[in-house]
Amino acid sequence: MASLTGAVLLQPLLLAIALHEFVLRRVEVDHLVLHGISICTAGFLILVQWIGFSDAFLLSTIFWGSLSIWTLLYRAFWHPLNLFPGPYGAKLSKWWTTKNTWTTRWHMHRVHQVLHSKYGDYVRTGPREISVYDPAAIGPILGLSSKSLKGPFYDIMEETLHMNRNQAFHKQRRRIWDNAMKNSLSDYAPRVEEFTDQLLNRLRNANGMPVLLLECCAHYSYDVMSDLAFGKPMGFIKGEQNDVAESILKTLSDGLDAMGLIYHVPWFMNAISVLTSIAGPLKAWRDWSVLSMSERLALETKRSDIVEHLINKTPKTPEGNELLYGESRLIISAGSETTATALTFILVQLATHPSVMHSVRKEYRESQATYSCQRSLPFLDAVIHESMRLWPSLFFLGQRVTPPEGLQLGSTFIPGNTIVQLQPFVIHRDPRSFVRPDEFIPERWTTRRELVLNKDAFFPFSTGPYDCVGKRLAYMEMRSVITKVVGEFDVCLPEDFKKEVYWGDVRDHITAAAPPDQEVMFLKLGASKP
Repeated sequence: MASLTGAVLLQPLLLAIALHEFVLRRVEVDHLVLHGISICTAGFLILVQWIGFSDAFLLSTIFWGSLSIWTLLYRAFWHPLNLFPGPYGAKLSKWWTTKNTWTTRWHMHRVHQVLHSKYGDYVRTGPREISVYDPAAIGPILGLSSKSLKGPFYDIMEETLHMNRNQAFHKQRRRIWDNAMKNSLSDYAPRVEEFTDQLLNRLRNANGMPVLLLECCAHYSYDVMSDLAFGKPMGFIKGEQNDVAESILKTLSDGLDAMGLIYHVPWFMNAISVLTSIAGPLKAWRDWSVLSMSERLALETKRSDIVEHLINKTPKTPEGNELLYGESRLIISAGSETTATALTFILVQLATHPSVMHSVRKEYRESQATYSCQRSLPFLDAVIHESMRLWPSLFFLGQRVTPPEGLQLGSTFIPGNTIVQLQPFVIHRDPRSFVRPDEFIPERWTTRRELVLNKDAFFPFSTGPYDCVGKRLAYMEMRSVITKVVGEFDVCLPEDFKKEVYWGDVRDHITAAAPPDQEVMFLKLGASKP
């Protein structure tokens, strides 16, 4: 160690500063974590060979210590986003968000309400991140003419319609998806109704005894989406699921807490996604989906549904098959969780607002002669809108990155290459857009439209070129379940149910998470509680 002169000891410090100023400040490296670890490990081993372990360890310590200190100083004092207010810890590291997610027990949506109240519409919530609560910013950030691109979160998994940042690829693939939805939803609607009838049989067999609400809704949505993706349901509604299907659902459900923690640090997610693809429950999920899609590809009988259109428009190559494998997983994971949560929240709202449930039932009965889950029922759609306004399936929308020239939002200028995130949970409850924003008032979408001051501030499915491609299918499922359930049952909660406790228990993962242990009774109309 004595052989290292002052000049030599200065070199790792200068190298660290140069790396930060000429690379890390200018290049997005979230997707290069494993590459960086590999390069640094190789460099350290080479140093060990040249100068011995002790000296190599000393130089590495100086380098990493200098890089860390310089990075923190830059973020704290010289970063362009220092003009924006926000918690001090958030400007230093996104681990601030992860820590708060843990300490609040996955209630960051409530933290964001406090941040908005304390700091205003534009709050620095990360070293290069601004959380936006201004309804006027929705269009410029998400709209069709926006120059903002997807953020590093979309690099963490395989390439699909959703998980990619290539605009040209997305535009081409989205056109295929839109045409598939347009051409096949009418043919797929009877399948949706069949699964709803299976759900009704399950509720009838419960004979008014309590059932786990989220479980019922999840089983329904997973069966619908697996039938859509692979041509066969998982068998959850009928209780015919095999051990593999049970394991897959458990893996996806149990992993949500972890995903809610690390969602905010995409570089970490990117690193572990490589490891989870090698072994573990997510590998089992991938292997099962590949097998199921392979069987679907081999089907001789063609089905008229969305995936059949995707198959027909995807190259018959290994790369094309990988795309279909990834998108089959996207259909199930993204489509099932969000719809199950939305259905759960709507049914709880109906149970706690019996007059609203009776109005939905009346509307359904009056329109039964022309009923279709593809058609709008005004008051039912208003109930769906209002429930999703208060409790959207996604509390945080995906990251966007401002263009290099920056983004002017009214009087606020956001520098270029800044990650911006919109918060539907907060914006949907903004009194500038909705009168009495914390109250469940479905009529605000029908007969009391004066209670909606800014309709554009309602965006539970996002908006613009990256909005939810499955929105129409989700509405079909929700209309089918809600109309048929309330047409036959009263939805009742236990006598000790406290709505403040229930809604206070809703967590934010990547999707909103309803309390899993809430029981509900579905009583045949005219029957009394058992």
